[in-house]
Amino acid sequence: MASAAAAVPEITVTEGPLPPLPDAPPLDAGPLIRIEADRSIRLTGPIGGACHLDAAATRAVLDTTGAADPAAARLLLAEDMLPGLACHIHGLLPVSGTAVVIGGRAVLLAGASGSGKSLLAAELLARGHHLLADGIVVLSGLPGPALILPGPAGLTLHADAGARYAGRINAPPPRIRRAGVPRLRHLPTAQHTTSLPVLAIFHLWQTIGGRDLEVLPARGLKGFQTMEGNVRQLHEGRILRGARPIFAEVAALLGRAPLTLLRHRRDWQAPARLADHIEAMP
Repeated sequence: MASAAAAVPEITVTEGPLPPLPDAPPLDAGPLIRIEADRSIRLTGPIGGACHLDAAATRAVLDTTGAADPAAARLLLAEDMLPGLACHIHGLLPVSGTAVVIGGRAVLLAGASGSGKSLLAAELLARGHHLLADGIVVLSGLPGPALILPGPAGLTLHADAGARYAGRINAPPPRIRRAGVPRLRHLPTAQHTTSLPVLAIFHLWQTIGGRDLEVLPARGLKGFQTMEGNVRQLHEGRILRGARPIFAEVAALLGRAPLTLLRHRRDWQAPARLADHIEAMP
């Protein structure tokens, strides 16, 4: 079990050729991951590139030679796959999402890529709430009481969305690229820096047309499958093989923090509607 004093794992990443494969057979191997006999790990990016993570999960070598988009491959490996895997090695649970502090209580926003998590977070920050983590939300303490650990400063938005919120949450941010899509990394001053227990989890589900907002409590198998998907999508659904089981931790998390599906129509008013609902929670 991770302690309340746990911290988000830090990995020193250098670029260069990967070490040669050892002669000994791997402990486990899958489409994207190979765990060697010395517990070091070799990852292959789904869009090209590869990296080697040492057994302590603190140092990695990254090689994007041959990738069609080296910058995008580097971001995917260094910002999603490596940190997520390091969390599992250190006994922490990483979730794809954003965490916001509302009235001193931490709320976890989850959902598939493009579901509006970061837009909703930007709306909440513009209303005076604080950011706790974005991109990878790391939880410690499971299967006991779950704490969300503070993440690196900043909130990542697509360029068009960033232009809408930049003046409301911070100064103009630097530009980065991810998988060919311009994004902006905002550095809001309202950044919470201490761990907090999870009060509630909201899974966003975006639709074209339909109702403005449907609130659907997720319990039982449906809730478990939804939450497990938020963990596994960090690793393209395949990387967890050989890492460690997450079933007990996901079940424990849902036993302590209610999960609600927010199915909402995609339009420019959606962040405000969602923020209104979350601010009204008891």
